[in-house]
Amino acid sequence: MKSFVLLIAFTSVAYADEPGTPSPVDPVDAPSVPDPPTEAPPTKDLEPEQPHTTIVNPSTTDALARPAEGDEATPSAPGLELQGVKFELHGYARMPLMTQGTREPYLVDNDYYLSGFAYTRLYEPDWAELHFSASKGDYKVEFGMFTSRYSDYAQADISDQLGIAQASITANNFLDVKRLSVQVGVFWDRYGYIEPYDTYVFGRTHQGGAKLAYQFENGARLQGGLGIHLADLQQNLGMTPILHVAGVQPVTKALEVGAYFLRTWTRDHRQLSPIQDGTMYVTGVDVKYKLPQNRGTSHLAFGYYHMDKSLYLAPALEVEHSTGGRGITENFLGLDGSNDGTGTMSTLATDNTVKLFPKAAVRVFGMGTWVRSPQVDEMDPLKNKDRRMYFKWGAEPSYMLLPKLRVSLRYDRVILDIYDSADAFHVLSPKLSFPLDGWGELFVQYSHYWYGDKIQLRSGQVPLETMPDANVFKIQAQAVW
Repeated sequence: MKSFVLLIAFTSVAYADEPGTPSPVDPVDAPSVPDPPTEAPPTKDLEPEQPHTTIVNPSTTDALARPAEGDEATPSAPGLELQGVKFELHGYARMPLMTQGTREPYLVDNDYYLSGFAYTRLYEPDWAELHFSASKGDYKVEFGMFTSRYSDYAQADISDQLGIAQASITANNFLDVKRLSVQVGVFWDRYGYIEPYDTYVFGRTHQGGAKLAYQFENGARLQGGLGIHLADLQQNLGMTPILHVAGVQPVTKALEVGAYFLRTWTRDHRQLSPIQDGTMYVTGVDVKYKLPQNRGTSHLAFGYYHMDKSLYLAPALEVEHSTGGRGITENFLGLDGSNDGTGTMSTLATDNTVKLFPKAAVRVFGMGTWVRSPQVDEMDPLKNKDRRMYFKWGAEPSYMLLPKLRVSLRYDRVILDIYDSADAFHVLSPKLSFPLDGWGELFVQYSHYWYGDKIQLRSGQVPLETMPDANVFKIQAQAVW
């Protein structure tokens, strides 16, 4: 089935968090009803007049991300101050309106969690968040409210109205130790963010707990945290603690190396419950490099995941569009014969942006994941999960035609099994962008999909429909202030 689809979206962001301050909340509590992630503040890796600008939400950036040059001296955004307490309100909203004239588009790559490795970020669902904070001296209180579905244009669903999803207190210069901070409450940390796919190589935590962070005089940064995600007995997910340790060491002014270790587990035995002991850990390293003369950036990350009966883990950790053990089992290890989510995965990802000329730039990105799983089926490649290689890559050249007009062309190739050529698709997306003087951009984008013979809609995604749409059109506005 080929159809022409219209998507109109409005996106806005308001934030003024201090560098390094974690932003609030991710809406992940139930793996069976996942919510879309937030998008992401314009990257500061390139000058604002660069022809390739990305709108990035601070809630998606790495917890140990290095501030851009000059950020340390930049004061925080103005807010309401009463008796020495500063109050701030920040927010983010994305409103896509998808229509073919009679219905929404049918796509395999537009659901952040259910699409799994196939997610491309070309067509994101609606999302809104509000962040409130009050700070005085070295102390700051934060909380956030989220929704993933606007009830005034869609059927109201309480599971999509997330209310106050996160709250925490941060103390800087903790115990009078300069550059030492502690954060306690319900918050997240993000490690190994790959912006073109809006995903994490080492993980995004969803926890209530505590974290200590320290920044050394030479620019090195080290942090460690311990938290828990409560059980979901209806989903047979036990209470799941999570331990995360990460550090970044600058090698030169332009080069830094990071190392990461995360472990999540459950030992939540209950009467008449099938919950078993489960464990998952993630280790990895990454390298970030700033090209000379501010010509761009390069990021290379490698992660290794080990899972043992991870199906019983609550969603304390999210990696590669999969939350908790159930998500990683459904998307990669298999539900039929993986020994309740047992196996290993190795992932290599990269994101590179290069300024070719004053008005031209190109971005090249990609990910590959190698899976070992007990679920083996030599007769059916779609059911087989062992020795399976997932691979996707893309490129997006762009050119500034006018001071207020940029053109780009993004190409995506997604291969869900490198040994099965029919289980793949590719997309070509021309785009016209209108920069908004540093606030963001307006853009018009069209995408055409070419599908392999084995690419179909997910089972149960659309009743009585199997084929995804081939043509999509999008108008979107994005802003940051």
